[in-house]
Amino acid sequence: MKMGRVQELIDAWRDGLLTEATAAEFSQLLRDSDEARRIFRAEAQMHGLLHLAVMAAAVEEAASRGSRSMTPAASEGLERRWRRGVRITSMGLLAAGTAVLVAGVAATFIWIHISRPQPTSPIWLATLTRAEACVWEGPAQLEPGHHLDAGMLNLREGLAEIEMASGVDLLIEGPAILELIDAKSTVLNAGRIVARVQLASAVFAVDTPRARFVDLGTEFGVAVDPDLETVVQVFDGVVVAELKDSGPSGERNRRLVAGESVRIGASGALELQRTLFSPERFLRTFSTPSVHQGDELIPFTPSRISTLDVLPPSGRVTVDGDLSDWDRSDGFEARCAERFADSYYVQGNMMYDGQYLYAAARVGDPLPMRNAIDPNIDPWSAWMGGSVQLRFSTDRTFGWPLKALRGAQRRGGRDEKDTSDRLIHLTLWYFQPREQACLELRYGMDFDRGVVNPPGWRGAFRKAPDGKSYTMECAIPWTLLGAGNDPPRPGDTLGVCWTVNWSDASGMRWKGQLVEIKNPAYADRGKTLTFEVAETWGKAVYR
Repeated sequence: MKMGRVQELIDAWRDGLLTEATAAEFSQLLRDSDEARRIFRAEAQMHGLLHLAVMAAAVEEAASRGSRSMTPAASEGLERRWRRGVRITSMGLLAAGTAVLVAGVAATFIWIHISRPQPTSPIWLATLTRAEACVWEGPAQLEPGHHLDAGMLNLREGLAEIEMASGVDLLIEGPAILELIDAKSTVLNAGRIVARVQLASAVFAVDTPRARFVDLGTEFGVAVDPDLETVVQVFDGVVVAELKDSGPSGERNRRLVAGESVRIGASGALELQRTLFSPERFLRTFSTPSVHQGDELIPFTPSRISTLDVLPPSGRVTVDGDLSDWDRSDGFEARCAERFADSYYVQGNMMYDGQYLYAAARVGDPLPMRNAIDPNIDPWSAWMGGSVQLRFSTDRTFGWPLKALRGAQRRGGRDEKDTSDRLIHLTLWYFQPREQACLELRYGMDFDRGVVNPPGWRGAFRKAPDGKSYTMECAIPWTLLGAGNDPPRPGDTLGVCWTVNWSDASGMRWKGQLVEIKNPAYADRGKTLTFEVAETWGKAVYR
C-alpha cells in the first residue's frame, strides 16, 4: 500500500472534501492497515492540539477586546472561529461506526466527513435536567428529561435547570419568561437566571430588553424586573455588558469580573450603574445540588424529632468549642442512614438568656472543618463546603406551625411574616484558609437582607483529636436576630429547624445533608423544602 495515498485521503478528510467513494476507500484502508491507522491517529491528535490553541487565542483576544467593547460583530466573529475549531475537532475526535472490528483487530473509530450537507447541531437545543415545584404556562407540564427546541419558556413558579447543547447550564427561578434562541444564546424577558459555562472555550449570550451580556467561560446571574430594571452579577470569570442604546455618559460596553455587579434603571436613559454585589440576589443551587458524576451522596434520613427544648444556661457560657459547660441531656441526636450512621451525625443543643441565643453541636465528619468558601467573596454558597444551619423564628405572635413562604411558593402577594426580620436563616462554618469561625444571617423567607460576620457575635470550632468529628459553639445577640427589645421568654413555642451539610476533602463540593427538628406533617423529605416553607419547621420550646 502506498502511504502517499493515505496522506491524500487524510488531507481530503481534513478539508471536508471526501466523497462517498473516497470515504469508503479511506475506511477500507483504516480497517486493513495498522500503519494507516497510526498515521491517521497522529494527524487527528495534531488537529486536536491546533484546535485547543486556536480557541485559547480566540478567548484571550475576546477578553482583551471585551475590556473595550464587545460588539455583535465581534461576538459573531468569535463564534465563527469556535465553529471552525469544532469542525476540525469533531472530524478527528468524534466516534462513529464507519470502521468495524475486522479479523479480531480493533479498528480505529472516526467520523468520515463527506462533502455533502451535514447536520451542524443536535435535534434539540436543550434538556430540562432538574425541576422543583415547577408550574409552566401552557398545556404541557415539562418534566426532567424533556428535550427543548427553540422557543419560549414561561415558568410561573418553581426552580428549573436546563442544559444547553453547548454545555451551558441555566438555573431559572420562577416566575420567569425565557426564550431559547440557539445553543449559545437566549433572551430573558422577565425573571432571574444563573448561567454556568462549563467550557473555557465556550461563549454564551443573554439578551434582555435593554442590554446584552456575553460571557467568556464563567458563572453569572441576570435579573429583569417587571418594570424592566435589569441587573447582572458576576460570580466567576468575565462578562461583557453591552447596552442596546448608549447612555448619557456615552458608555455602551463594560467588562465585568467576579464580584462586580451593574444595574440598568427602570426609567430614564439607559446607563450602566455599578451596584452592590449581593450574593442573595440569585438562587444558585437546588436545596440538594447536583454533584459530579460518580459521586456518592450521604443517604438522607426522614426527620424523627419534632421538638427541641431551649434552656437557660446554668452558669456563664464560655464560647471556646469545649462543650463541657453545657447540659447536653436536653439536646437531640440524629444520624444519617445505613453504613454512614457512625460517621455522619449531629448532637445539637440550644440555650438562651436575656442577651444571647446559644447553639452548640458535635458533628460527625470524617473530613472536618475544611470549608474553603470565602465569606468575603461568596457567603451565599458557604453552606456547601460543610456547615451547620439553623432556621427559626423569634416572634411569638407568629405562632406554630409558622405560616411563611418563599417567593416561589407564594400564590399571591407577600405576607408580613414572609419578609420579617424575625425569621432567621443562620449558617455557621469554619473557613479553613484563615482558620476563622464564620456566621451568615439572612432575614425573611426571600433572603433579601443579610449580614456576614457582624460585630457582637462569638463563635468557635474545635476538631476532635481523632479527626473524625468537630464541635461548634456560638453566642448571637438578640439584637442581630430581630428581638433585641423582645427576646423569647419561658413558655414560648417558636419554629426551628436544623440542617447539617457535609463536603468532600476540597471543602467546596457538597456531599449531603441531614435535616432535623421538623413538623411531623413534613417529616419525610418529600418535595417540601425547609428554606422555602416555614411550616416544615419543628418546635423550639423555651423553658
